[in-house]
Amino acid sequence: MSDAEELAWYRECEWRRITRMLEALYVRQTTEGESILLRQHMGRLEALQQALMGFPESLAG
Repeated sequence: MSDAEELAWYRECEWRRITRMLEALYVRQTTEGESILLRQHMGRLEALQQALMGFPESLAG
């Protein structure tokens, strides 16, 4: 496996991990309501997804 392939594999694994966490948090938000901490956590994970899609500036905010 080349370095580029390995990097793509790690990126895909990270994407899946973040997606699973976000899905669970969205369910929690729906069932329990929204809290400040929950919204912040979701915001950080959404920013990480944006960075993985090629928009690293999303991590600055």
